[in-house]
Parts: sequence; C-alpha cells; structure tokens
Amino acid sequence: MHGSWRRCVVWIDSTMSSDLGRIQARHWSLVLVMTVMAAGFGVAGPGGVAIGGAMMGISLALYVALFRLVVLGGQRRLAIGLLFAKLAAFLGLGWLAFASGSAQPDPLGFAIGVTCCPMAVVWDAFRVRKG
Repeated sequence: MHGSWRRCVVWIDSTMSSDLGRIQARHWSLVLVMTVMAAGFGVAGPGGVAIGGAMMGISLALYVALFRLVVLGGQRRLAIGLLFAKLAAFLGLGWLAFASGSAQPDPLGFAIGVTCCPMAVVWDAFRVRKG
C-alpha cells in the first residue's frame, strides 16, 4: 500500500510541476505584456502592474514549494508555519506599499498585475481543453 501511495504522490508532483511551471511562465509573460502596455498607454501605473504581478508570482512559487514540502516531505507543521509567515509578510508588504507616504503603487496597476495570475490559469485551462 505504501509503495502505491508513493507512486501516486510522485505522479501528482510531476504532473503539477509541469502544469504549474507552464502557468508561472504564462503569468510572468502576461505581467511583462501588461507592464509594457501600461507604460505605453498610460492608463495604469507600470510600477503597480509589476508589483502586483510580482506579488502573485512569488505567492504561486511559494505555494508550489510548500506543496512539495507537505506532500513529498511530510512536513505539515512546518508548511503551516511557513504559510502563516507568508501571509504576515504579504500583509506587511502590502501595508507598507499602500500606507507609506512617499511612493505608492498605482492601485489600478496593482489590480491589473494581480489579475495576471488568474488570467494565466484560464489561458492554461483553455489550452488543456483544446489539447
């Protein structure tokens, strides 16, 4: 029983790694395109787009690492602690970014950057559906 469970976990990890790698690549390409478009059209701040996209990209990368830590390594308590630390860090960075008086990212640009991740997921879902 233990051997079949391990094979299942390895299969899930390899499948998710390729899917998540593709989603991450699409996310970063969308962030780049949206940042260039924001700079070209001037509708939203390109810095806000880059910061929002970077926040989601880093978050996705951390979730991938934590999934591997929990599923492959069996380190559930450590993963829960790291998720809490990630949440605290992102809340703190978000507060610093928007509450600081000097240089604040554009809220519209930030929202556009954040939505690049869900757009990458939908893009990949359409690719899989057609596949």
